[in-house]
Amino acid sequence: MEARFHRPAALLIISLPANSTLGFGAVVAISRANSPRQEHLLFAGNLTGIDITIPHQPKWSEDDINNFKAEKDSRITRGSAMAWLGHLNALRWFLDSKLETVIILEDDVDWDIHLRTVQVPLLAENFQKLMSSRDTYWSDLSKWEILYLGHCGDFLSVEDWEKLPHTTFPDDTLLPRGRMHTRTRELLESLEVYEGHRMLHRSKWPLCTFGYAVNRASARRILEELAPKETEGGCQAYDVRILEGCRDLDYKCYSANPELFHHIQAPSEITNANDGTDDAGRIERTGVVTTTNIACSARSDSFFTKDPATLKYLQQEIGEKGHCLVDHMEEDAKKPF
Repeated sequence: MEARFHRPAALLIISLPANSTLGFGAVVAISRANSPRQEHLLFAGNLTGIDITIPHQPKWSEDDINNFKAEKDSRITRGSAMAWLGHLNALRWFLDSKLETVIILEDDVDWDIHLRTVQVPLLAENFQKLMSSRDTYWSDLSKWEILYLGHCGDFLSVEDWEKLPHTTFPDDTLLPRGRMHTRTRELLESLEVYEGHRMLHRSKWPLCTFGYAVNRASARRILEELAPKETEGGCQAYDVRILEGCRDLDYKCYSANPELFHHIQAPSEITNANDGTDDAGRIERTGVVTTTNIACSARSDSFFTKDPATLKYLQQEIGEKGHCLVDHMEEDAKKPF
């Protein structure tokens, strides 16, 4: 069988970083009032030049939760219902604005320090090529509904890969494949994607909504048709329902693979709301001190500071110049793979 990978003749040259909202109208984070995660989230944004908006989120009452649940055969937990309501609240905030696009983040996400300067420009450039449109930074908005920049896996077979619209492109900021999540590494190898390359493809089975973009039409469709509440017969979580839209209902969804956003290793808000129990089915690792599939974490404890002078230095060296100021030998020793 002929190999499907190759080394391109030349790398794409991206001259400018994305703007402070990554080419979208806004970067919005879902976070409850007084969440302890907000400080480190906003610091990481400040470090890497990303402007993050956190819309006010109501404190969900028991009536809110009960009215949200399916009347018959509900399967959603209290914590997952509250998380789902948080996503709907963010979508409403977006539609109340005059913005054309938004990327929605969960407040426990992490990203690489090169997100704004290298990764997003590369992804946007290749998305424009895949969509054959440069109408906006993120192509023709009528050609897509959900862009998964952050997820916990979108796994597809060779047969899927050959059928679905896709492209691959070099990205020098990717984590070395030997240090990626096992399932991510196996996926890339099975599809014969060249080392140091990222995939961009029509979504097949995208799980987790760590970081996803929508436009006005798709946000309204999610709010009114796809996920206004738990579907009758039950649904485990918001991200499962969005996956169903992409997989079963022909929503125009696209995934970056490996992902650009992944969640940090921290206690889950859903687990806390469920008195210590969590939903099943998501790829998790325990005891990992670095973020899955992220080479140089913007939320690394090594960077966090409250000193303005130190922050200014870090913004220049890390956010602007892309220098990962961590001891790589120490980090390598910590990694379990």
